[in-house]
Amino acid sequence: MAVGGAAAERREGARVKLWVTLEGRDAEVECQAEGAKVWLVLDGKRLEADFLRLPDGEVYSLLVDGRSHEVRVSPASGGLEVSLHGRTLPVEVRLPLEKALISLARSGAAGGTETIAAPMPGLVVAFRVRPGDRVAAGQAVVVIEAMKMQNELAARHDGVVTEILVDERASVAAGQPLVRLKAAGE
Repeated sequence: MAVGGAAAERREGARVKLWVTLEGRDAEVECQAEGAKVWLVLDGKRLEADFLRLPDGEVYSLLVDGRSHEVRVSPASGGLEVSLHGRTLPVEVRLPLEKALISLARSGAAGGTETIAAPMPGLVVAFRVRPGDRVAAGQAVVVIEAMKMQNELAARHDGVVTEILVDERASVAAGQPLVRLKAAGE
């Protein structure tokens, strides 16, 4: 299934909720795939299609209401590019948890604070800052290890570290707050 990618293919038959951003519009989409059929529920409307992944792996043949459509889905920076009828559109696809975390981060930044949270379950390897330290946007503040890879998490805005919310070597859950910053001028 194009929209849900590999995660949706692994969960064939399961219903998956996704947040899709297309042309600046966010929508919750519920997807389900079984065999060569896919069902989407968007804005309360149910769409059913037969689909076939063509040999190149990026092109799908869709049959919707008796009409055939060729759709190309390619990875792009920040999401996917979907081509249909000669038109290519950038599409972002996120899980509901990712959408909620992004909203929280944006609302926190607007209020003069920023909370850096774990993007996935993992282990806190090291903090690069201490309470009272000034940080610049893009500066690494914490290192998380997940799936045997270390990921540096950076501040999105200039600020001052107000709290370290977990200990080094602690196991953390996806979305768990790790470091809190306040705007530099406050």
